[in-house]
Amino acid sequence: MADYQVTVEEQPDGKWACFLHVPGEEPYNLGKTFKNEERAEAWLTVGEATTAIDMAVAKLTKK
Repeated sequence: MADYQVTVEEQPDGKWACFLHVPGEEPYNLGKTFKNEERAEAWLTVGEATTAIDMAVAKLTKK
């Protein structure tokens, strides 16, 4: 499995989103937006986030 990092970043519209960073790939938006940083960070602790991250890692590292 590839090394990866997940960050929470503010978007131009003022909402927050979670991004997956896999070496050699563009940052990948995990597809959810939140009203504030705390909600985005909290989402990363639920099973839905784990599934989204696992699927994105598989997609980005499959070549």
